[in-house]
Amino acid sequence: MELRQLRYFAAVARRRHFTAAAAALHVAQPALSQQIRALERELRVELFDRTGRRVRLTPAGEALLVHAERVLTEVARAETAMAEFAGLLRGRVVVGALPSLAEHQLPALLASFHARHPGLELALREESSAQLLALLAGGEVDLAILHQSPAATPPADVVLDPLFTEDLVAVVAPDSPLAARGALPLAALRDEPFVTSRPGSAIRHTLLQACADAGFTPRVAFESGGAATVRALAAAGLGVAVLPRSEAAAAGPPVTAIAIDPPRLTRTVALAWSTGHYRPTAVAAFLAFARDALRRPPAPA
Repeated sequence: MELRQLRYFAAVARRRHFTAAAAALHVAQPALSQQIRALERELRVELFDRTGRRVRLTPAGEALLVHAERVLTEVARAETAMAEFAGLLRGRVVVGALPSLAEHQLPALLASFHARHPGLELALREESSAQLLALLAGGEVDLAILHQSPAATPPADVVLDPLFTEDLVAVVAPDSPLAARGALPLAALRDEPFVTSRPGSAIRHTLLQACADAGFTPRVAFESGGAATVRALAAAGLGVAVLPRSEAAAAGPPVTAIAIDPPRLTRTVALAWSTGHYRPTAVAAFLAFARDALRRPPAPA
């Protein structure tokens, strides 16, 4: 039993006329009659009484019509639902992001996308870059905004699209003796306590590697999973933090940002997605939207 045959059968049953049904379906009347005959042979019943000018349903036809109408209604609903997905009226996008980006850029981005596509459901996962790459590979997030770093090598099926690069700066309390320095070499921080993000962070990896190249191991006094907390600890005079310039300028307790040179330290934020999983229309739309919106560092709060 084919869906086309049920459609043809229902059309004839509603109109009680083969020619009128064929015209409504935009098919040739002989082709319609042939499909109805094939359906009757398969079911081994007569569905129509064809003895008069207008056909009538047999008892078997009456029974089949109940089921056919139900099936065709569900098919129509399924087609409507799929059209809504294709037209971005429905769908779900799971976005992965670094906590610092989720704090500064993501709220406005998600709100703007939601206003454009209110029928789409958005979900947010905050993790480190390495964890986000694993979530992408496992299909647990649809796309991610993360740091591009040697500390987190992407799987073969994950694409990284660099969005922007910005300097990392030393962040200290305004009353720190270092605050008067406009710039300083990293080696000048050799004896200072550091406030850093937790292990696994791309920025922490960049700092540790740069310190090793400068001939010392930083003394980590405090560490935290959130950039805002790292910044606040530095503002309280508990150590030197190395943060992106945009995060140093974010709202919070006053701090002083000092350029580090040499070496110049940077972070690169990238948009990542996996080619190994099906990408629904909603995800493709958010990907294009985010790519356009995130081509610059976050503005200071």
